[in-house]
Amino acid sequence: MICKAFAALALILTPAAAAMADGVQSEIDIEILIGRTEVMHDQTARGLALFGVTGASTDGQQLLPADPQRNQYSRLADAVMRYNNLRDLACGNAVISHPLCSEQHYMPMWFAGRARPDTSPDGLRRMAEDMQNRTVPLWSAVCERAQARSGDKDFCAIE
Repeated sequence: MICKAFAALALILTPAAAAMADGVQSEIDIEILIGRTEVMHDQTARGLALFGVTGASTDGQQLLPADPQRNQYSRLADAVMRYNNLRDLACGNAVISHPLCSEQHYMPMWFAGRARPDTSPDGLRRMAEDMQNRTVPLWSAVCERAQARSGDKDFCAIE
C-alpha cells in the first residue's frame, strides 16, 4: 500500500519536476544570450576606443556585463539603447562603412511598439535572440577593424 502511494506520488511529481527543470534551463539560456550581447557591446566599445572614438564607454576599457540579478527585460531595453549609441559612433566616426549605417535606429516592437511586452520565458528568449542577431553585424564589423589595427587576432574573442 505504501509502495503504491509512493508510486502515485512519483507519477504526479515527475512532470512538475521536469517542467521546473525546463524553466531553469530556459532562464539559463536567456542569461547566456543577454550576457553574450552585453559582452559584444563592450568589445565593440573597446574596438571603437582603438580608433579614438570617445563616448562608447566611460574609460575605453571593456566593462563587465550588467548585473545578472537585474530584470532581464530592463537589460534588453538597455541593450537596444547601447546598440544604437555604438552604431551611431561607429558609423558617424567612419570606423565602419557598412549597410547598417544607413538604417534607422533599431526600435524593435518589443521595445517601442507595445505597452506591455511579452516577458514570458519564450518572449524574453525571442527578444534576446533578436537583440543578439542585431548586434552581431556591428560587433563583427568593428572587431574586424580593431583586430587589424591592434594585430591581436583574439581582440574580440567571446567564448
